[in-house]
Amino acid sequence: MVNRISLLLTAVCILGGSVAGFEAPVLNRLTPGGGQRGSTVTARIDGKAGSDAASVMSIGGELQLQFTEKRDALQIVIPSDASPGVHWIRLWNEQGASELCPFIVGVIPEITEQESNDRLAEAVALQLPGVTVNGVLEKSNDVDSFAVQLNSGETLVASMTANRILGSPMDAVLQITDPAGIVVAQNDDDVTSDPLATFTAPQDGTWHVRTFAFPSAPNSTIGFAGAATYVYRLTLSTDAVVHHTEPLVRQQGTGDQRVFLRGWNITVPEAVLAADSEVLTGQFALPRVVRSVSEPVFSEDQLQTEVLPIPSALCGRLMDERTDEFLIDVTKGMRLRFRVESRRHDSLMDPVLRIHDSAGRQLQESDDISGTDSDIDLVLTAAADDRLKVSLTDRFLAAGERYYYVLRISEPQPECEVTTAGTAFMVPADGELKIPLTVTRLQGYSEKLSFQISGLPEHVSATATVSEKSGDTAKKAEVTLKNVGGAGWSGEIQIRATGEESGAEFAVVWNAPDGSRQQRFWLTAVAPAAK
Repeated sequence: MVNRISLLLTAVCILGGSVAGFEAPVLNRLTPGGGQRGSTVTARIDGKAGSDAASVMSIGGELQLQFTEKRDALQIVIPSDASPGVHWIRLWNEQGASELCPFIVGVIPEITEQESNDRLAEAVALQLPGVTVNGVLEKSNDVDSFAVQLNSGETLVASMTANRILGSPMDAVLQITDPAGIVVAQNDDDVTSDPLATFTAPQDGTWHVRTFAFPSAPNSTIGFAGAATYVYRLTLSTDAVVHHTEPLVRQQGTGDQRVFLRGWNITVPEAVLAADSEVLTGQFALPRVVRSVSEPVFSEDQLQTEVLPIPSALCGRLMDERTDEFLIDVTKGMRLRFRVESRRHDSLMDPVLRIHDSAGRQLQESDDISGTDSDIDLVLTAAADDRLKVSLTDRFLAAGERYYYVLRISEPQPECEVTTAGTAFMVPADGELKIPLTVTRLQGYSEKLSFQISGLPEHVSATATVSEKSGDTAKKAEVTLKNVGGAGWSGEIQIRATGEESGAEFAVVWNAPDGSRQQRFWLTAVAPAAK
């Protein structure tokens, strides 16, 4: 077996010397779904190791991984300097590989939820200022309850991760109750179907947090749902929790960035984001990602005039006025791309963009990109030299601290994204595999695309369809791998697309649920069965 990666791998002996009859591993999820930096976690495998020849790896190689003795769990050593956030884990053997599975690294103490804690009288006492509970709503009508001590004036933030990143098929509800069980705060869906609830205690006392769930895909069941797959991470904190920074993004290639912090329990209102990082850590209960954009970045209070420069990325927030208005100067024939990003940055805002000319006539109105994306992407061609008014509101005329956005204005540039639906591929012995690719062309991108695969062993050949400028292949393409025999092989490959006119290359990606784009895929070329 040839292995061409430098990532952390843990392998064990092959019994009998033959892989014939072995199964490829499956990793649907890990329970618990995460752990604190500097700790060691035993995470149960939902799936199967596949065989005694199975190995385990993590993208980036920061986690130390090995199977437990019964091979039904992973022992995960999390270094104290591990990157906070999502780490992707894969199992593999000579018969195939699992899809990537998320494991979340946190920065505050963590515990594992213990049953039975359905009733408030059985609530598990938690120690604040911050703790993350790794739990499972493991049966129908399951309710998990926790008790915390709050002082008068303290604000409790309760935030859950379950469906969005961990893939748990649940739509959870969070409730905060007083000692008598009366609900004082509740949330079903926050930015996504995962809930977030906050509460400020009016007096000292014991308060309760409880959670239950319904299926994320509704069915005819009446009552609370539960299953071994209803895995969640619930963070409770009276320490600082950042919901966004100002500016919300930074320009690519800039150095250390000083940002102002917005959120709950913020005592130090500023922080510095290192040039080589996009994650704020430190005293914060939950890491905060600060993404980069190509345009120069401004905050509303940095503007010396209402006229926005082009290009620009304006970071704003809807407050009491509920509408933000800006001006831009255009010349006849100028094409401009307007992007409003809100939900991408965990904002509650459902943005609506309107553009008027100097005479007050509405030229454009835009709401959602699609039925699943409530942000905005609009291109406008100026009909005359003019000063245009750009207005931003929320679809439901809401406003407040968490109604923030980035308004990006630039000249549209043709661009293209090619994606796959998965990250693990297997080509059988003396057989072939077809990998479908989805081609998304934006802003008039019209180049013919060819595809190349790097990292293949000598006995696996690759051919690919060409994505033409128009027709069916303009949106879909296919790579065919053929295994012409030889020893089994497992390792990483990359698929790249090349514009045949410009020669520009870019990676084919898998869009992960945490917002990252994974460029490395795992290929298994199966060896012929032993005779």
